[in-house]
Amino acid sequence: MQTPRRKGLAVTDRGSHVRLWLTAGVGVALDLATKSLAWRALGGPPEDGGHEVSLIPGWLRLVASRNPGIVFGLDFSQDAGLEPAAARVLTVLLTLVTSALIFYVFASSSPGRKWTHFGCGLILAGALGNLFDRVVFGYVRDLIQITGEISLSGRTLSWPFVFNVADVYLVAGVVAVAAIVIFAPSGSAAGDRSAESRKEV
Repeated sequence: MQTPRRKGLAVTDRGSHVRLWLTAGVGVALDLATKSLAWRALGGPPEDGGHEVSLIPGWLRLVASRNPGIVFGLDFSQDAGLEPAAARVLTVLLTLVTSALIFYVFASSSPGRKWTHFGCGLILAGALGNLFDRVVFGYVRDLIQITGEISLSGRTLSWPFVFNVADVYLVAGVVAVAAIVIFAPSGSAAGDRSAESRKEV
């Protein structure tokens, strides 16, 4: 039986859960598949005898790379002076905390916030896809590198990081959820809950 506080929330709505977990599940499957296929095709990182593949000459290439840290090259073992095992545990814990916070955002939203659910699903897909790598391999398998450079006001701008499909999910999901929170009408959530309440009467 639904409590009055949870009534009209996504956490008690079957359709909302389908949107969240289907997005997350399909996203994780695609992420792990691309990592496995790319690393196998490339033969591993260049230092292990692997090779690179140019997708868009001068702009985009595939290259296998091990990432022991988290986003934007942050590595607790190097940047915080932690032992590799402790850094790995901390990274896993932060991923689990982030996943829990995203689930809370989903659970406390209204069933009508479908794009919020898809966005939360993308974030979970990215977090869980990279979490799988950290637990199984001890590092994240990256494979996409932007090699193009842009000159702006006499300065050369480039993207120094190698990333993967899970990272794309994370960025897209965070941008989507943030945009919804910032730009969605403040009364829309209440309206969604009122609509759900009227359906149940």
